[in-house]
Amino acid sequence: MKNKLLLTTAIAGLMVVGGVAQAETKVSGNLEQTFTAVSDDASNGAASTSGLGAEYNIGLSSSAELDNGLTAKFGFNLESNNAAAAADVHFLTIGNDAMSVSIARDNGNNLSSTGIPHISDTASTVVNGAYHNLGIGASDGHNDDHIRADINGLGGTLTLRYVPTDGGTGGSSTPAVEAENSAYDVIYRGSLGVEGLSVVAGMHKVDGTGTAVDTKLNKYSVAYNFGQFAAGVEIQKSEDADATTATAKDEYDSKSASITFAVNDKLSVGYARTETEFTNNGVKDADEEKIDMIGIGYSLGGVAIDVNYAMVENFNNGSTDRDVLQIRTIQKF
Repeated sequence: MKNKLLLTTAIAGLMVVGGVAQAETKVSGNLEQTFTAVSDDASNGAASTSGLGAEYNIGLSSSAELDNGLTAKFGFNLESNNAAAAADVHFLTIGNDAMSVSIARDNGNNLSSTGIPHISDTASTVVNGAYHNLGIGASDGHNDDHIRADINGLGGTLTLRYVPTDGGTGGSSTPAVEAENSAYDVIYRGSLGVEGLSVVAGMHKVDGTGTAVDTKLNKYSVAYNFGQFAAGVEIQKSEDADATTATAKDEYDSKSASITFAVNDKLSVGYARTETEFTNNGVKDADEEKIDMIGIGYSLGGVAIDVNYAMVENFNNGSTDRDVLQIRTIQKF
């Protein structure tokens, strides 16, 4: 009996390491398989291309009630995108229903995702054109290692994020020299207390040092869901250092509008329009990128299938017209 008691005590002791009690762990993940076909304007001498790829994620998350009454949530995610799996998401969040503080990467409120309705991927992701590249040099800070505070209220969340090293993703915790500049975000995402309304408003700024200019990204979107329909509009602008002159600016101005319709619980359709202007060192480019995209999404229960077809005029503010077909399957567990 004494040996059994000792064994029970030893097993119980394994549940606490360094004074930290283990919590229940949840496993989640997804698999996305995508076929993409691209056809460029033949007058530019570009050949059509197509390819099949996959992205898969697996994550672990948990939570614990702390002695001071606050809740701690923590976890990480491994991602593979046609390459070896690597650390992607990580987070430690401590707080309550009113406010929380996090140390994280690729987690929390962000400006990378659109605030207007869409079927599966957005037009910018499908096309990978100028709108998708608005964040060059001023990309959203949530993808970097950061510290943030989230304040809940007004039907949504206000995020204040500080990025010590812009572009920092898992480097040494004690670097000898800071290779990049710091950045910060101010973002609100929510309904403002109005049922059916969705609002995203925020800015991201990277501080320039020496002769470098500050880089900025601003996004504002409003969407509304009314029954089976949802519609929204969005504007986005970025200012970045010119590629050839450090003190000059390149500017992208983009406007988007979209509408979706849920035919039934299984089938949804949508249409999106995006226009992006480019100003190079103060001179407006004559080629304005325009994207029209239609999308269809169908759920088979455990598997979803999405089809998007985009027609692009002046791809990436150049002279090439482009058609893109994307077919994607999504599985989650």
